[in-house]
Amino acid sequence: MSETAKDTQIARPEISVVIPTYKRAELVLRAIQSVLQQTFQNFEIIIVDDCSPDNTGDAVRTIRDPRIRYLRHDVNKGLPAGRNTGIDAARGRYLAFLDDDDEWRPEKLEREYVTIQKYDAVLCGALVNNTRVKLHNRPIVTVDDLRTGNEFDPSSLLAKTSILRELRFDENLRQGEDWDAFIRIAQKYSIGYVQEPLLLYNDGAHERMTNQAKNLSLADLEKRMPVLHKHRSFFGPYWFRYHVADTYLSYFTNRKDKMVAIRYAAIRCGVLPVVSVLWRKVLSKIFMRMSQS
Repeated sequence: MSETAKDTQIARPEISVVIPTYKRAELVLRAIQSVLQQTFQNFEIIIVDDCSPDNTGDAVRTIRDPRIRYLRHDVNKGLPAGRNTGIDAARGRYLAFLDDDDEWRPEKLEREYVTIQKYDAVLCGALVNNTRVKLHNRPIVTVDDLRTGNEFDPSSLLAKTSILRELRFDENLRQGEDWDAFIRIAQKYSIGYVQEPLLLYNDGAHERMTNQAKNLSLADLEKRMPVLHKHRSFFGPYWFRYHVADTYLSYFTNRKDKMVAIRYAAIRCGVLPVVSVLWRKVLSKIFMRMSQS
């Protein structure tokens, strides 16, 4: 792995911001600028390039700020490994993550820095595609919240660096590694929540794992379930079956074989979890339309 730093003599920052990136030279520049525009300025930015074949490195070097460090993997290792590389390189007392296709509102770090003084980690709300607000309804995140689902985004996380060095991201998971990390953090430490949409989440049409999942077969969707099997005892029988059914019914409105998916999920998981998943999707659609009206 190679590293380029514009100034290695910078005083130790309070927060290390890790931005893993792969083949998104233009998007990552927007992410970096959203960090540079923060009202809280005591940070370093660690760009972890997962061996991009494009001009990501050249693009990053066009931003002349001594707080930016550029690291590059010699081979492609995947997103969890990129985050772990950032964890290892971090010099700050706290560590935040920002995916290369997301952005932050200017107050994000400041709001979370105040909140984390009472907790070990903190998450915040998101504005999805500048249209839909995604908020948790309480000022804390518990293991019970994470058992029922993962409504939280890795780009909203701020945590003590010591905790992330202890727990790290599971590099054997290529889907749900953030959920896995949140569960393991919540099982040992406290997680606060800022009830503001400080993350600008980009659920666009660009190449991303969730967009690729829209076209996966039911058999291929099963490959996205290792995180569920890893935490099967944590979820318990009902919630495990619910999340498996939810995975089979991912992007349900986009599927041409809707009835096939429903039957398949019902055979594998039972009728009740499937009905619960579909009802939740209906309610989500209703609330989304109400929020946009």
